[in-house]
Amino acid sequence: MCGCAALVAGARPPRPVLPRRLRRRRGSSVRAEVSPGGESQPKKVTVAGAGWAGFAAAHHLIKQGYDVTLLAAESGPTEEVGLRGFWQPYRNIFALVDELGISPFTGWNKAAYYSTEGLAVEFPIFHNQPRLPAPFGVFAYPEFPNLPLSDRLTSIPVIAAVIDFDNTDTAWRKYDAMTAKELFKMYGCSQRLYREIFELVIQAALFAPGEQCSAAATLGMLYYYVLSHQENSDFLLCRGEVEEKIFSPWLQSLELKGLKFVENKVPTSLTTDVDSGCISSIVCGDDVYEADAFVLAMGLSSLQSIVKNSPFLRSDREFRNLLHLSTVDVISVKLWFDKKIIIPKVANVCSGFDDSSGWAFFDLTSVYDDYCEESITIVEAEFVCSCHLYQFENIQHFHQDVLTLSTYFSV
Repeated sequence: MCGCAALVAGARPPRPVLPRRLRRRRGSSVRAEVSPGGESQPKKVTVAGAGWAGFAAAHHLIKQGYDVTLLAAESGPTEEVGLRGFWQPYRNIFALVDELGISPFTGWNKAAYYSTEGLAVEFPIFHNQPRLPAPFGVFAYPEFPNLPLSDRLTSIPVIAAVIDFDNTDTAWRKYDAMTAKELFKMYGCSQRLYREIFELVIQAALFAPGEQCSAAATLGMLYYYVLSHQENSDFLLCRGEVEEKIFSPWLQSLELKGLKFVENKVPTSLTTDVDSGCISSIVCGDDVYEADAFVLAMGLSSLQSIVKNSPFLRSDREFRNLLHLSTVDVISVKLWFDKKIIIPKVANVCSGFDDSSGWAFFDLTSVYDDYCEESITIVEAEFVCSCHLYQFENIQHFHQDVLTLSTYFSV
């Protein structure tokens, strides 16, 4: 789950038009190269952000011979809020952990979806199933204990829209004008199928309810999972906190290769060289870090703050547009039960207590190494699109969902 802006499946953002004084930097290339005297003079690059994007950028740049400084907002590497699934296509991450010589992951996991009526669908591990022509595998292998076949069959007309959406500009204009909820209604999907299955899928994959999601984005997601890569629904989980299991050994490896890791530095603005007009430094409070190139690998709120404090960025329309983007709010809560509870599936997605929210829960006792020997049960619950829950009077919603969780497993 993520709390920062991301591109949805198939989206093709327009190339930003930079102001004239910024284009000169774009027109040149920065390379680590040997000076005429024969001594190595690597170019300096400063990376702001010590999450996945920042570490990935630093990892690549170090390998190319750059002199890299990584600025972390906190005292160490930071992972986003919530439990991250590592999906079958994440081959770059799997290659990384092999390179580091660590084994941080569980095996492939099964998932279940719960509606307000109870268990809606159980997903298998598709790697363990015979490969069927699309989309038959997605229809044949999941188990729907309470959903009648007559409702499930109403999903067939939606496949026509999935096939029609060919990711062209014309397709995006056609389907982006309607919401996902309107799309399913237009193609005859039953209300029960939408409420108990598709609404949960949309909230889990796109982090928003169907009435807020673009139909085009939804079709892109369905095409990827239903028609193209059904086995990509399989996922691993980290057997502990990502910071400890992956980021810490990754940081040690990069520091041995020359990375400079600077803690507790929050970028506030960028400055430009008066003569060239190029970006020359990044400002972190009273500290200024100069370099030949900069990578901003931060969340949207941090980027917006930099744009507001950097006049030359604020004067450009493309950067000003960043100020209008919104993020998804996620609340993560750990629940400690005083006895062992048998939870059939490690990962579970649930319908929300209202139409705007969804939530998921994970059996950490079955995932984390530190909890596996405990005589209690630890569950992590995550609430998506949860900004309205910050109000104190809505705290009863948490109690309501805990009670719902209790009824699922007779806690």
